[in-house]
Amino acid sequence: MEQFGYLSIGILVSYLVGAIPFGLFLARIKGIDILNQGSGNIGATNVGRVLGAKYGLAVFVLDALKGALPAKAGMLYLDTPLGPEIAGILMGAAAIFGHLFPIYLKFKGGKGIATSAGAMAMLVPIPLALALLTWAAFTSSWGFVSLGSLASTVALCSAQAFIALKSGTQGSMYLLAFTFLATVLVWIKHIPNIRRIWAGAENRVKDSTLWRSVASILLQLSLGIWLGTVVFFTGVIGPGVFTWFEKLCVTENPPYWLPTPEAFKANTPAGFPNPLLKEQASRLAGVVVSPAFPIYFSIQVICGFTAMIILWGNQRRNPAGTLGKTMLACIGVGLLLAIAGWAWEPKVEKDRIERARLTDQVLLQKEYNQDLVQSALKARKDFTNSHLVSLGLNMTSALGMLAGIILFAIVSAKRNVEPEQAPLEN
Repeated sequence: MEQFGYLSIGILVSYLVGAIPFGLFLARIKGIDILNQGSGNIGATNVGRVLGAKYGLAVFVLDALKGALPAKAGMLYLDTPLGPEIAGILMGAAAIFGHLFPIYLKFKGGKGIATSAGAMAMLVPIPLALALLTWAAFTSSWGFVSLGSLASTVALCSAQAFIALKSGTQGSMYLLAFTFLATVLVWIKHIPNIRRIWAGAENRVKDSTLWRSVASILLQLSLGIWLGTVVFFTGVIGPGVFTWFEKLCVTENPPYWLPTPEAFKANTPAGFPNPLLKEQASRLAGVVVSPAFPIYFSIQVICGFTAMIILWGNQRRNPAGTLGKTMLACIGVGLLLAIAGWAWEPKVEKDRIERARLTDQVLLQKEYNQDLVQSALKARKDFTNSHLVSLGLNMTSALGMLAGIILFAIVSAKRNVEPEQAPLEN
């Protein structure tokens, strides 16, 4: 009961802290009533638009702290029978609710982006990082802060859903529910913005060197990392690991720290690698490489999405004709094939494990059972086929991405060298 009382006080204090209108206070210091300027919102976007970027940044930081401090305090100092995540979630949610519906301003508050970001930084830092990347990509290339904010909440919720499904822990499910609730609240508060975007009346950020630089940096990084990851993993690490282990294993004098099991010294059953030491090398390489595949595909998908967002936004604002559309299509195909490869990878891993299991059963027998040998050979063939599909998806995805990069270079070069049209003479 005492624990519940402390938590209740923490939630109330979090709401009151979240309700502090820092944007209103900073604007009043400058002699401006922010409620009657711009969109009339007390958040960082409107303050930055009315007072300047440095004031908008200051409000963003202060509003983010309103969410971060209560969430962190709840996780550190309060506990519940359901785990410390619940205290952090409830206090973080109370702070966000306070910003959205502040008692000091007759429950008319901001959009909750900065305060939500602060709470999420403490509770779900990895999904938040992806959300911030999404926000920066959309805002810098499409020109709408509101669109970037809405897209970032979807990225946040999607990333946490992926983590929750992978881990399956109770705490991750609570955090997923929290991110979903925060996303719904932010979208509700952005309904007027959605209507203005649909009507073509939403305010854009100023087309400044800063925003163009952000878009350019993110685009070049995403394409460069995507290309570099594919080349390094597919061309160097993948084949290299198998070659290195084969050199270590298929030798009369293997290193003392890599002893050869007796099963791999036996006669080779028909259809198995000859000598069997190649199977040991293949097994070791598979164990090393397989954990890297989820990271490999996640890097591709994140970079592909980032590049697609920015190129699509640039194409809408500065159309590049058929060449630009083809570039977008190539990057899109590369991204979709990377997603398909990621989705196919569990099948490859399942076949790899089954191949190893049945191969072990064959090799550990004193006399080879032909029925078991045939089952093992079928499992080996199934793995080979699924692995070939994975390689095909990987290579075609890389070709789509590479074609998109080449077309992007051509489009950029054409824009740089096209002379300005001379004025017509009278």
